[in-house]
This record gives sequence, structure tokens and C-alpha cells, in this order.
Amino acid sequence: MNRLLVAITLIAALALLPLGCASETPDAEPGSDGLHSIVPDVVGLTEDEATIALDDAGYQVGEVTFEAIEDAAAGTVARQEPIPSTSAPRDSTVDLVIAE
Repeated sequence: MNRLLVAITLIAALALLPLGCASETPDAEPGSDGLHSIVPDVVGLTEDEATIALDDAGYQVGEVTFEAIEDAAAGTVARQEPIPSTSAPRDSTVDLVIAE
């Protein structure tokens, strides 16, 4: 009876693991399951620098808008979506707001 309870508990615990855990590679970055990755922080970079950083991380630049933003240097990324340090699917887009 005790062994049956241990086996049931182990099976239940394994069933709760996220599907991506089994396929995670040893050299994967933290927060990455091979299909998702951590969105880099490109706030403060120029549009060109942000494009390179996002490309290197496996993302593409999405919509780029320009806004007058007082507390950001003109020509730099003032905001991004998804926000930095969150997990998002690789090859997805990151929208940028560039300060004017």
C-alpha cells in the first residue's frame, strides 16, 4: 500500500511538470525552453542598436512609433512591448517607441 502511494504521488508530480522542461538543453539561457526566450532590454538604445540586440536574441522588430518623450534621449528606445525580462516566443516581434 505504501509503495502504491509513493508511485501515485510520483506520477502526479511528473504530470504537473511543464512540457518544455524535458526538452530544455543544458546550454539554454535561463527562462528559455527552446521555443521561448527572455526579451532583452533595449530601452535607451538607438533603433539600429535595438534591432541588432533583438535579432541576436531571436526576435524581430515589430511596429516602430515615434513620440515626444521628455525623459528619454531623442532617437533612443523609450518603451518596448513585450516589456524587458519577460518570456516570449522566439521569432516573435517586439514593438518599439522611439523618443523624438
